[in-house]
Amino acid sequence: MSLPSRAVPRRRYVTTACFTCRSRKVKCSGEQPCSHCVANNLECKLDSTVDQRRTTDLKRKLDSLGEDHDLLLRLVRTLRHNNAYIDELVDYIRNRNPSLSQIKAFMDGSAGRDEMEKTPELLGVYQEIDQLHRVPARDTTWASDMDRLCGLPLFSVPAKPWTEITDDDEFVSHLVSLWFTWHHSSFNCIDKDLFLRDMKSGVVDSPFCSPFLVNAILAEACFYPAYPETDAVRGDLSTKGEGFYNEAKRLLDVEESRISITAVQGMGVMYSCTSTMGKDRQGWVYLVRVSNAVRMLRSSQAQLLPAINLPGATWTRILDNLERGLFSTTTMSCLALQKPPQMNKPTSIRLPVHQDKNDLWMPYPLQDRPCPAHTNCVSNERTNLGGIAWEVAHYCFASSDKPPRADIEAAVKRWHEQLLDWATNLPECLAYTDQAMPWVLSLHMYHHTLIMTIYAFLKTPPPDADEATLESASSARQQCMTSARTVSGLVGVYWARWGMTRMTCSDMQCITMSLYTLKDDLDDEKSHQAFRALRKTAMPFCERWLILKGIFLVQISTMQTKENLPKDCLEISRDFGERPRIPETRESDNDLYSDLAIAFKQQIDYSLAMSGNWIVRGKRGATLSVSEEAKE
Repeated sequence: MSLPSRAVPRRRYVTTACFTCRSRKVKCSGEQPCSHCVANNLECKLDSTVDQRRTTDLKRKLDSLGEDHDLLLRLVRTLRHNNAYIDELVDYIRNRNPSLSQIKAFMDGSAGRDEMEKTPELLGVYQEIDQLHRVPARDTTWASDMDRLCGLPLFSVPAKPWTEITDDDEFVSHLVSLWFTWHHSSFNCIDKDLFLRDMKSGVVDSPFCSPFLVNAILAEACFYPAYPETDAVRGDLSTKGEGFYNEAKRLLDVEESRISITAVQGMGVMYSCTSTMGKDRQGWVYLVRVSNAVRMLRSSQAQLLPAINLPGATWTRILDNLERGLFSTTTMSCLALQKPPQMNKPTSIRLPVHQDKNDLWMPYPLQDRPCPAHTNCVSNERTNLGGIAWEVAHYCFASSDKPPRADIEAAVKRWHEQLLDWATNLPECLAYTDQAMPWVLSLHMYHHTLIMTIYAFLKTPPPDADEATLESASSARQQCMTSARTVSGLVGVYWARWGMTRMTCSDMQCITMSLYTLKDDLDDEKSHQAFRALRKTAMPFCERWLILKGIFLVQISTMQTKENLPKDCLEISRDFGERPRIPETRESDNDLYSDLAIAFKQQIDYSLAMSGNWIVRGKRGATLSVSEEAKE
């Protein structure tokens, strides 16, 4: 008789060993505590995150997304309360740029609960929201930013062989997508389709993509997201984009010996990038170089065209877009820096409009439908505004001769009529609405900043002014204030619709000009409210946009000399002083943004000079004319 067969237990498959067994390289039973740790009286730690099985990994991702979803729902519920705690929470999110886990900790009360407990109302609100879904805190970098939860980049491009700073294709694709979404519509110096085609090819010597151009774009794109990877020194926002920027500078030295479309485009991006960093002196050098390079490129197109393998009409269109984009971008900076224009007015005809049905814009990473981009419409109108700015800068800064006030008034009247004609003839697709596209809002900000600029030359009367001159100065002052308040409203619409972190450097120049204008009219309630709104919107970005930090430094020093300022305006210096400072190893504040900051301050001094007080005090204590100060 055969004995009954006993079932042999199946061997249990262990997918994850405990830390002790892995370090000692012994077989682990898989339980916690495992048999080896129990037998040897050792502490048994099991890290489930090292389990790379597909189902386990997917479960972790689902749990992570679920936690983020619960937190966002909790945040929406919290924002529905109308009390002081909500203002505190919103200010914390806007000013401190926290991760999702930090927001959750703030809402849980680990940050700021002491203040809540001082007020029964706030404590009641805290107890109410504390009963909502509680989400375990997570320490992450990639997933901590809300933008990264929104989907895939618009354009998938490789990191190699274009940059040595990172090999993360997804990160580079994200930065390129951000740059083409938020900056390219105004810059428009690069043919997006040709650039992406060549970048995807991975061929370094492509005609429309080069390592220098890619690194320049990545450097500027670093100012849009709040990712720690964009900081050359982790946690130091003043080093944002510097890794790509330094790599681009190194590559420019290699490309400088030959003229190419990518070298000129890259220098244009470097000009914008250095201005954003607050390195306006270096930015001016790039502006001069790119202006000369455009002329050289035009004269060399007969030699370049055979190697590019494009129809002559396509090459002409690329050069026209390059010249028009650089022209409109640089003329506003010439006014800000009080320097004469470096480029001539473009002679090309207006671009055709409303012909390309594929000219669409997707507000990445926002979840919104694509809409018509009207790229050529924007380019035409920015060039028209740039032409007016060119005339202003050439008239005011090309010569050291002082024009009579009567001539200045005539010139300002002519420029204002041109600006009114521009606004009247604006195509319907670029008209202002509260749902306007970012570049439409930027265009209107640019328009009103020009109005403030031209009337700044007339708003301060000379000491011996007669009644007509006083009336003219008063009217000019009102024009400045009206346009500054309009810019404040446009910025509010931009922030509500698109978010402030996606503004360009030229938008920041409009904001700073408006702040400088409004600070002289704080007794007026409308100006006071507009100033408060602009300051509250712009202050959090001083850490990321060093150009704003330099302007605020000058503004604070100017305002501290005045008496009877509103209490909320006096809080500017306190709020600014609480922000992280640039490390001592970096350039000082004065060196970092001295030219641009002083130029904005001198905007007022220049109006004094135009009205008769021609001598101003130079940066180093010397007595200079305004034109000499601008050249220094």
